[in-house]
Order: sequence, then C-alpha cells, then structure tokens
Amino acid sequence: MKNLLLVFLTSLTSHVFAQTFGVKGTAKTQQNEAASFATVAMHKALDSTLVKADIADENGGFKFSNLNKGKYFIKISAVGFQNFSSPTFEIIDADIEFNPFTLLAETQQLKEVKVVASKPMIEVKDDRIVFNVESSINSTGTTALELMRKSPGVQVDKDENILIKGKSGVRIYIDGRPSQMSGRDLASTLKSLNSADIEAIEIITNPSAKYDAAGDLGIINIRLKKNRKLGTNGNVNLAGMFGITPKYNTSLSLNHRDKKVNLFGTYSYNQGGWHNRTLDDQILNNVMYNKTWRGLWRDTSNNLKLGADYFINSKNTIGVNFNGRVSDHNGGGESETLIGRRFSTAEPDSAILNSQTSNPEKNKNLNFNLNYRYADTTGHELNIDADYGIFTSRGISYQPNRYTFLRSDRPSFERNYVTKTPTDIIIKSAKIDYEQPFKKGKLSYGVKLSDVTSDNTFDFFTKVQSEEIRDTERSNQFRYTERVYAAYVNYNKSIGKKWNVQAGLRAENTHSLGKLTSFKQNDLDKVDTTYLNLFPSGALSYKASDNHSLNLNYSRRINRPSYQNLNPFEYRIDELVYSKGNPFLRPEYANNFKLTHTYKGKLTTSLGYWRTKYPVVGLRIPYDNSRTYFISENLDYSEGYSLDLSLNTQLTKWWELSVNLNGYHNLWRAKLDNGLIINNRTTAFNANGQSTIKLKNNWTFELSGWYNSPYKRIDNNLAMGMMDMGVQKKFMKDNASLKIVFSDVLNTARGGYYSEYAGVATNLRFKFEGRLLRVTFNYRFGSKEIKEARNRRSSSEDELRRIKG
Repeated sequence: MKNLLLVFLTSLTSHVFAQTFGVKGTAKTQQNEAASFATVAMHKALDSTLVKADIADENGGFKFSNLNKGKYFIKISAVGFQNFSSPTFEIIDADIEFNPFTLLAETQQLKEVKVVASKPMIEVKDDRIVFNVESSINSTGTTALELMRKSPGVQVDKDENILIKGKSGVRIYIDGRPSQMSGRDLASTLKSLNSADIEAIEIITNPSAKYDAAGDLGIINIRLKKNRKLGTNGNVNLAGMFGITPKYNTSLSLNHRDKKVNLFGTYSYNQGGWHNRTLDDQILNNVMYNKTWRGLWRDTSNNLKLGADYFINSKNTIGVNFNGRVSDHNGGGESETLIGRRFSTAEPDSAILNSQTSNPEKNKNLNFNLNYRYADTTGHELNIDADYGIFTSRGISYQPNRYTFLRSDRPSFERNYVTKTPTDIIIKSAKIDYEQPFKKGKLSYGVKLSDVTSDNTFDFFTKVQSEEIRDTERSNQFRYTERVYAAYVNYNKSIGKKWNVQAGLRAENTHSLGKLTSFKQNDLDKVDTTYLNLFPSGALSYKASDNHSLNLNYSRRINRPSYQNLNPFEYRIDELVYSKGNPFLRPEYANNFKLTHTYKGKLTTSLGYWRTKYPVVGLRIPYDNSRTYFISENLDYSEGYSLDLSLNTQLTKWWELSVNLNGYHNLWRAKLDNGLIINNRTTAFNANGQSTIKLKNNWTFELSGWYNSPYKRIDNNLAMGMMDMGVQKKFMKDNASLKIVFSDVLNTARGGYYSEYAGVATNLRFKFEGRLLRVTFNYRFGSKEIKEARNRRSSSEDELRRIKG
C-alpha cells in the first residue's frame, strides 16, 4: 500500500513540476460576436495528430495548457460556420496568446438540419455486450426484471434469480453501483424499476482489474438515463399496463446545465399487482404432495434521484448525488395441497392443506455519494468517491394452515404462524482512482475500502387464537460484518496501429465475522474468517483490417456468499418447506477466458471457457418425514464452454435486424458430506432478437422475442420464451411519442423444472402474467443543445452488498 501511494504522489509531483506551456485565444463571427461553445482542437504540425480538444466558453474563449515545445496548428468548427484552420505556429520557451480568430458563415444556410441516429438494440464491444433499451419499442412499459429475460445470454429462473449460461454468480449493478440486495429483495427491486428510467443494460463478463472482483460470472450494469443537454430541459413518461389487473408507472426528469453547474433530478412512481400460478408436485417417503398456488405480488414504490455537479474550472469538478427508494410490497396468495400415499387409492389416507399467506413488507434504500474529479488535457485523471448507504426492511409473514381429513373420525385442525424479519444494513465505502499516460500507454491504479454491517432478525411466533407466542427454538438474530481492503493496477497500451494490450492485477483482503444470537444453544454461533486474494486480468486485441478484429481476454473472479446464506438457523417458508443457512460456505473462484471475432462491426462471434472452484448451488433436502428444507452447498467444481453469435444489420433503409444466439455446455461435479454425488452435464442455448420496420409518417413497427432452451444445473429446467409486438408514433416535432405494445403474443409466459435426488422428487410448473397491453406516452421539453455528461463511477461500485430475502 505504501509503495502504491508513493507511485501515486510521485506521478502527481512530476506532472506538476514538468516544464510546459499554454496557448489561448478567442473565436468570433464576422459580426464580431462570440462563437460560443465552438469546438477547438490542437494538432501537431508534423503528422496532424490530435493533441487536445475542448469546447470554447460562452464568450468564445479557449485555453490549452501543459503543452510541450514543438510546432502545432489549431482547428475550430461550429454549426453554421466553415471549418477554420490556423497557420502553423511553434512553441519555443513562452506561452502564446492569439488575436481573435474569425469564423466565416456557411455560403448556404439551411432552414433546418435534422440529425437522425439510432443505436442498434444489441451492441458488442471489446469487454461487454450492451442491450440498448431505448432502441427497443417492445421494452417500453416493462420492468427491469423483465428486461433481464430479454438481455443476451441472461436467464431468470423459477425463483427469479439472475443466471448467465445457466449459472448464478453474476453481480447486479444499478447505475454504476452494486445492488445491496440478492434473492427475493433484488427481484422486488428490479420489478419496481421501470424501463422508462433505463438507458441500457451492460453485460460485462470479464471486467478489468479496475472493477471489484465480486461476481464470478462478471457484472450486469443497469445504466439509468442521464441528461446530456445544456440549458433547462426535462422528460415526462406516463405508462399503463393492462392484464389481469391494471398497473401504472410515471416519471418526471428535470435537468439544468450551464458551464459552471449541472443540477438534475428524477422522480418515478410505480404501482401494480402481478399474478402467478404454480403447480408443485412432490414425493417424499412415498407420500405425494400436490400443491396448487395462486399468487399475487403487489408493489408500490417511490424513487427519487437528486444530484449536482459544480465545475470549478476546466479541470476540477465536485459533485454530490442522492438516490432513494421507498417501497411497499405485499406478496401472498392461496394454496391447496392434496396429501396422500403414493400407491394408495383409499380416500381415508388423504388430507387437504389449505393456506392463505400474506407477506407485507416495507423497504427503504438510501444512498449518498460525494465525489471529486480532476482531469487535464494530457490524460491525467483523479477520481475520489465516498459513499454511505442505508438499507432497511420490515417484513412480516402470516401463514395460516388448515388441515382437513377425508376420514370422518379425524377432525380438522389449524396451525397458524407469524414470522417477523427486520433487516438493517449500513454500507460505508471510499475509493481513489488515478490514470496517467505511461510509456505511450495509460496506467491506472487505485485503492478502496468498504465496510458493511448487516443485522438480520428472525422472530418466529405460533399464533394461538389471537395471541402470538414466540418460538424460542426458531427465533434468532444474525449480525454479519465485513471489511474489504483493495488495491489495483492496470495498464493499457496500443502497439502500432493493429495491436492493443491490457493487463491488470487486483488484490483484496477480506475480514468477515458472523455472530448468531439465539435462545437455542448452537455450536455455530460465531464464524470468523480472513483471507487475501489476487485477481489478475488481461486482454489482447488485434485489428487485422477494417472488416476483421480479434479480442482475447481473461479475468479471475470471486463470488462471496450472501449474508443470509451464512445464517445457520432455520426459516419457515411455509408449512411444509423450510430454509437453512450454511456458515461454512466458501467463496466461489472462477477463471474466465473469451475469444471474440468481429466482422464489419455487424457480426460478432465469441468462444468462451470458464472453470469455477466451489460453486454454490441450492439443494432441497428432507427435513423430516413430511417436510423439506433448502440449503446452499459448495460443489467441488464446475466448468463450461460457450459459443455466442451476434448480428446487427440494416437489411434495407427501412428494415433493421438484431439477433443474438448463445450456446453453452456446463459440467457440475461434487461428492457431498451427506453422500449425495453430483455429476451433471447440460448443453443448452438461449436467443433473442428484434426486427424493426420504419413506416411512413413517423410510424415504426417492431417484433421481438426471446427463448431459453431446457437446461440442467441440479434441477432439470424447462424451456421458456416470449414474443412481443408493438408500434410507435412520433409527433410534435419528434418531441413526443406514443407506444403501444402487445406482449406475450403466443401466451407462453411459463416455465418449470423437475428433479429427483436425496429422497425427494419434485415436478414444478409455473405461469406468470406476461400477456399485457402496454400503452406509453413520452414527452421531452426544453433545451436541445447537446453536451456530453460527466462520466463518473462512485466508490460504492466496488462494495460487496449481498442481502438475500
């Protein structure tokens, strides 16, 4: 750490005391008026290479600093004026200040200049695949969880966990910050995030050393919309979704930006209920449990984002950012379970379990960020971020259970339970990142510290009439603290015109402590762990020609267990199913390789290989003669291969096509302590595509869909897929748009799985509410002068936030 700081300070001082010079001037029109915000670029006279570029201020003034001795010339361009090029000049031993440069008006003035540019739905870049949500009409009115199902190579399983190539372990980021949640809480957060607020979804399978090492399959970053315009402007979005029950969402974004200050804010409101139906057939000890579940998930959320950037000068910027979400959830439903002997036809052996479950929950998620950025025109950049986050959840589960027997001499009876599960998590983090030119390349290095405290309480009550009696055998409190120290170095360099190399190393030292407090004596009441890991990464790119390019990259990743997977106590999901944590879970370690070929920027082919040590999977194990429980276990290892194809092309002037295919083969192996041997293989694929047809009078038609083939991990998962169609009409000078989408055209929003191991046979089918009519109205107002937004990643992007509901 000392050596890293020494290098950091040395590079800063050497930059400050180097002998350099400055050039400044002014751009004006023939009428002697300021050429405000003109683009000014300085080039070397020898080979015309670009040295620096900037935007003139409102008075047409510009200034370049930290220039070396040599010969240069200046180019100036502005809308409505001819391009200007200055004579060659030489910097010898002093600063230079020019007389005002005069820009000549274009000889032919146009009444209106309209620039139309649209991004493809899927973009494949060197280190990531980008799903541009704004470019998909059929994505309007959907939630972030639904968009995950449409994203290339991404799957959502029966429990709404996010998978890549049939494997969990990917980290979810929201606007550059890792989500504080996993499991049920993450799913509810993604359901409350509307597509109107999302610009793109980035799938980064092999992140560089600059990124946090968590997530053995990489990172999925949900990039929210940002305003990139000078002046005051905004956006209004209204959407309604009509299925079994109506759902609504609305949002308002405002932005004011000038040369000194950028103020921005977004508020959104989401409300609606989502229906689902599940058939769960299970055989345990030759007893059949045939369960029919009709569920309803109600969600109401208020989301607020506020921020400000102050541009001290052309090099220094400070900013503050706040993100908050307050939500009310109420999941539940009615179930009926028929219980009977597997090979018995006698009705007296049968019973019926009826349950009407309700799970009200209130969540609050608040995040504060303070940041500073220094950047000059020579490639030196310093970013400092400090974050403070709070997540609270107050959940209650009401579980009434009534047993009815077909034998007349056996009276019915009830078992009623109440579970209260408050959760409090505090996240503190800080990081420093620095970039500088080094040996004709770019050297990046930085440090970070994150500190997480998670306090989880499980209070279990048996309800007798109106009285709640605490069950001391099952109630407990689990407090988990984790501190991670990290440092990294990364280097990127171009070799000639065809080759580019990148290499990095990240070190992370983790100390975690889990403490269980319970009424019941437990030998696993404290787990204290400390470990140090190194995470190398690298990439090699080769541009063979304008049509062909190759990229090979590698990264080592880690996936730490979620907080509640480490809690060794039991949690009742319902009368017949429990969940139990495993304090001895080890982190997963993965090595990922990927070779990518791109042809004409349209067709991309990727071949990947990965091997994971100690992968974590969920198993369903017998609890007693009539009940089962879920527990997470480490397998010995898994490995797999993948072949991905992506095509983005414009077939005609009016027809665009985007197709993405992902095929993979996985192997899972383990010999567990309970004697269970796992040796599973699966070969599967998933696909998504979009066809967009531009019609007359600003009408656009779109047909899109996604499909996941059957695959096997521990369970045998069934195929899933959906098809959507929609139209869009732009009006009011393209400032307003109306989109109408009919989703799940073929009524295929369903899935399931079957499995048999450890004495439990399961056959589960589910159907969710996918068939909807979505109507969305969007209106943009205010200034339309484009200005590139400030690019910033907060320190919380490197935090480890793993809350599982």
